[in-house]
Amino acid sequence: MSAAEKNRQALLALFGDDALVLKLSSTRIALALPSANTPPSAVLLATVLADVLGRLWPNIDFFGEIAEVALAVSHDAASSGGAPVDGMKVGWAPPYDMVISVGAAAPDATSPCIRVGADGWQVQFGDEATCGDSMNPVGPAFAAGLAAAQLFSVCFSAALEGSGLRPIGDWGTDVRGLFEAPGLEFRAFDIQETHVFGVGAVTHALVWLIENWPEPVSGELHLVDGDAYGEGNGQRYAFMKPGSIGTSKVEAVATRLKSMHLAAEPHSKGMNDYCEERGHDRPLLRVIAGLDSEESRRQAGLKDPERAINMWTSGSYIGAGQYVPGHGRGCLVCAYPESIEAPLDEVAKFHKQTGLLPDVVRELLDSARGLTAEEAHKVAQAKGVPAERIVGEPLRSVIPVLCATGKVPLSEAKEAVDVPFAFSSLLAGVAGFVMLLRDVQIRGETSVCWTQHVFKRPSPSMLKVEGRHARCVRCDAAELVDEPA
Repeated sequence: MSAAEKNRQALLALFGDDALVLKLSSTRIALALPSANTPPSAVLLATVLADVLGRLWPNIDFFGEIAEVALAVSHDAASSGGAPVDGMKVGWAPPYDMVISVGAAAPDATSPCIRVGADGWQVQFGDEATCGDSMNPVGPAFAAGLAAAQLFSVCFSAALEGSGLRPIGDWGTDVRGLFEAPGLEFRAFDIQETHVFGVGAVTHALVWLIENWPEPVSGELHLVDGDAYGEGNGQRYAFMKPGSIGTSKVEAVATRLKSMHLAAEPHSKGMNDYCEERGHDRPLLRVIAGLDSEESRRQAGLKDPERAINMWTSGSYIGAGQYVPGHGRGCLVCAYPESIEAPLDEVAKFHKQTGLLPDVVRELLDSARGLTAEEAHKVAQAKGVPAERIVGEPLRSVIPVLCATGKVPLSEAKEAVDVPFAFSSLLAGVAGFVMLLRDVQIRGETSVCWTQHVFKRPSPSMLKVEGRHARCVRCDAAELVDEPA
């Protein structure tokens, strides 16, 4: 078997669709980096771009002063999910299907190019985009997510036709302005006692920003998630390390954060078990919800935290919110009100999503055992993912495999294909980090939510004030005990 065929088989095992594999393996992209004196913000931007691109694209050339560094990052990203790395190399051999040029013009103009820059809180696209000397990771990470999304939308333009997408073009912004937080400062901060529910794709992006915030970060961070890394996580989890599959997510992330002297405590259990063991009479000062379903986020809100940060992805949309309940302000439960229509219970929802019989669903949920090969095959048929990615995984971990994915129609003869959108979870995590900074630096007593289409130009008009929902059971309960709702 040729090397090309081995790579094709490896990609097919990961993505499960011939048309998607053909598109990815036939597309050549390049990351053009500064030729000398690479400024700190360009290093940050290149690092995040190399990670997010390496999780999807198998053929990437790297050119510039730090090309070897970027190549190593992409290798790690691809390897963490078992993807081939043979098509990644240092070099410049145009023409390419698309070039992303960081902070300067590309070496030549024979290929279509996205020029992107960042410095501190600033993001810039177009002919004037440059990078500066700030070590603030927010602008570079946000710029990297947008550039990766733009690259995807161009390379898959035929499949996305009719979506009304337009190139970002010559455009720049201060990320703080998107979140109405001009007072945010690049300085040390204290997260106090914060509980992270769900250490998945969006949380991994937020964690990278905490890791790379060069000013001191103090406080206690409790990481709560009972899952281990699965084979499908490598295509979506920012800076997931090679060799992580099968290991505890919370243990791995806690180790990373402890290396920067942050008090990070891993709790390898579900959110409900954690809160029960901790004691429901002990208040939660702040919760960060990086959870994969609306029901899970609603349950996080029902734990009644004093303050909450929420991050999510849904197809081509992402969002993040800051919730400070009380006096008519929305809480996290308000964002996900119970449906007034006849609701499906948990077993019925999983049965509908997976095709597994209800008694099998109940047994899987209660026991937390892994899927058998037969069960994985049935779920794979229902969800359109390779069975190899989910066999042996608990059912509650299987549905989140499709978190940070989007459906892309690759041919008229077939249904839309689920494609991992690592850039979506990256952008949602950056937005969540900015919301966290709003909460710890500015505090504020307003609940807000920011929603964005990942393929469109970001806008501050997408930030909305969240008021109390009329059907919120948490706010109703708060009124009954004479607390402000």
